[in-house]
Parts: sequence; C-alpha cells; structure tokens
Amino acid sequence: MSAAALAIGDRVRALVREPWAPLAALALICVVSLAARAAWLGDPCTAPCRTAAEHKLVFDEAYYVNAARRIAGVPVPRGQPYATSPAGDDPNAEHPQLVKLIIAGSIELFGDGPFAWRWGSLLFGTLALLGMYALVRAAGGGPWLGVGAAGLMSLDNLLLVHGRIGTLDIYVVAFMIWSAALYLRGRWLLAGVVLGVGTTAKEVAPYLLLVLVLLELGRAVGPARVRRRADVGRALARVGGCAVAAGGAFVALLALFDRIAPPWNPTTRRLVGGGVFGHIAHMVRFADALTTSPRGPTGIESYPWEWLVDYKPIVYLNLDHRGGPTGQISTAHFIGFINPLILALFLPALWLAGRAAWREGAQIDRLGVAWVVGTWVPFELLSLVHARTSYLYYMVIVMPGVYVVVARLLGRPAVPRWAVWSWVGLAVLAVALLYPFTVLPDLGLA
Repeated sequence: MSAAALAIGDRVRALVREPWAPLAALALICVVSLAARAAWLGDPCTAPCRTAAEHKLVFDEAYYVNAARRIAGVPVPRGQPYATSPAGDDPNAEHPQLVKLIIAGSIELFGDGPFAWRWGSLLFGTLALLGMYALVRAAGGGPWLGVGAAGLMSLDNLLLVHGRIGTLDIYVVAFMIWSAALYLRGRWLLAGVVLGVGTTAKEVAPYLLLVLVLLELGRAVGPARVRRRADVGRALARVGGCAVAAGGAFVALLALFDRIAPPWNPTTRRLVGGGVFGHIAHMVRFADALTTSPRGPTGIESYPWEWLVDYKPIVYLNLDHRGGPTGQISTAHFIGFINPLILALFLPALWLAGRAAWREGAQIDRLGVAWVVGTWVPFELLSLVHARTSYLYYMVIVMPGVYVVVARLLGRPAVPRWAVWSWVGLAVLAVALLYPFTVLPDLGLA
C-alpha cells in the first residue's frame, strides 16, 4: 500500500474518533433519507396535476386521507371510501384519530393535496431515524452503533415508503422508539405518556409493553444476573407504572379526539355510541373481525412467519405511463418489501444477540432480542389462535429490533471491514432498485 493511501487511512481513522463525527454522520443520514422520501412527493398523478383528485392515493391512504378529508369537511371523490360520510366526523372509527387529525389540520392549513397528506410522515420518519440513535445510546450502545442502526433503518424500503405516504404506521413506530428510549433512561412515566400518545396513532403501540417486560426479565435471568433477582418486583412495577401512564394518556386523548372528530360507523351510518369506552370497544370488535379463511391467507395477506424472509411482498401501487385511465401517469412502483440484505443477516444476528444477551448480559443485545420477540410473537399467536389477518407491513413495528441486532452483527470485531462495506454497497443498490420511482422492467405486478 502506498504512503499516500496509508496517510488517507490514518486521517479517516482520526476523523472517526472525533466526538462530533457520529452526530455528523447521523445528520447526513437523516438529510439524505428525508430528501429521498420527499422527492416527487406529489407523484404519482395524472398530468398536469392541477387538482387533488388527479393525485393518486397510495395503498391505505385511500382510508386515512379520505377520513381526514371528511373530518376537515372536504368532499371525497365519488367512488372512494367514505365519500358519503358526514362532514366533521371520523368514518375510520376502527383506528384512533391522531394521524387523521394531523392530516385534516394540514388540509385546512395547506389545502387538499399531497403535501398536506404526507408531510407528517416525512417528519415522523425522520424522528424515527433520530430515535433509533437515541434508543441504542440509551441501551448502552456506542455512538457509531447508534449511527449504524439509524443507517439500517434509512436503507429499508419499509421506512422509505411508509416514511413518505399518509398512513398510520410510521407515526406509531416513532412513538414506540422514543418511548423505549425514555424508559431506558429511567423516565418511565414520561415513556408511558409518549406510548399512550402513540396508541392514539395506532393500537399496536402497547406491544412495546411486552418488550419492556422481556427486557426487565432479561436482567434477572442467566448466570451473570442471579444477584439481580431481588429487583424483579421493582422492575415490573416500573413497567406497570409505564402501562398505567400509557393507558391514562390514551383514554384522555381519545376522549378529547372523540369530541373533535366523533367516530362514525359507515356500516350502521350512525355515530359510535358509549363514549370513549364505547369507541374502544368498537375498535376491539373491528380487530376481532379481521380473520382469514380456514384455508389461510389470500390476496395480499400473509402469515407472520413469512415476513421474516420477505416471502410475500405487497404491491402498494404499480403504475407506468400506460397505467392510468386518462392522460400521462408518473412511473411509480410502491412495493412493501423489506431490504433483502437486512433480512439476509437478521436470523443469524438474532441468534448471536440472544446468545450474547444470555452469556454477557449486555443491555443492547437484550433490547434487540426483546423488541423482536415482543412485537412479532403477538402477531404470530393471533394468527395461530384466531386466524387473524396479517400483512407484511405489520413488520414495520418489529423492524427497530431487527436494525439493532443486525447493526450489532456488522459491528463485531470479527467481521472484516471490507465485508461490512461490501454489504453496505449492496444494501444501497437494493434501495435504489426498490425506490418507488425507479424505472423497472415489466414484471407483471400491476
């Protein structure tokens, strides 16, 4: 190796050791991710894109954006969901109102259009990236490990897509990540409040409580942690206090939201009665009704175990210049697909993290394992016991644990740096190929 190359290597290593370097790298990741998610925010649409109706709604935006339109008193185009629902009410009563209220407020402020529908997802996608760094640091991981976990999130197609469309999932992920980070910092009451707010975005947020239970139990089992078993009661009390704070914040906010945008049932064509607890009961009944046929998943449905290998990706929207009913349609391929380079390492990384958590007791390893188990197992149990309908994008709330364990694997001293950077290059290539506006050959996905 030449003297010049050695000198450059020394300068890079010195730069990496600077205390500000990880934060600079995190800032760069957030800026690049935001730019990638914000690009062509109004697409796809029918040229010349003069009205909101000429913009295509992506996947479940058809429900949440249209519900927000009705809350804001804006008409919904004929034939779309909730077109006949009354103004001022929330016809998507099976989910809490937080995200729809944000979109409705944005419509009133910015007008009915893609920016109003999607800017919140851009913001919460960035908050989720920052939260990954904060979560890793709160769990005892080093700054570069935090950067690595955030970088993995930025390289994942699920974050890229959900971090730019007007759906509920990126909001709840951000709340869950920040709640866990606060909990690990000892702010368990505040963590509960944040989790309660997150539950008003989507009802899966309380799965984090199981993560916290597993995390606390992990401190008390195994040969290296026998001395801490006396602390189990206090640990469970912390989780219990967090749960009570979350429940209180959720009920209080939901009661407030029910006054701002009363829940409307499009099936019965009447308001959901019974106050806040009647609304909660309505959401539970709706969730219980989501079951598959006895023969298993159909269409875009999938078993939770299939998510672990990207067995059944979802085509959220697939259009090209021939795809629209009239005019010119922007090329778009919104595909629900986890970056395959991340999943290729996930299962061995999870096994290694579990072994390290048992033998060494590092909190960062316990966090990764507890997050994956606590957020994925409930979906699998509901699928096995109740034949609950499930979809690949439910994996969004599981992925923070995946990022942690994979980042730990890539950061191991035994892994050659050339192998890490080769993997990163391939992961970036996968992101480019999965980007929603990449021109792809006709794969028959439309």
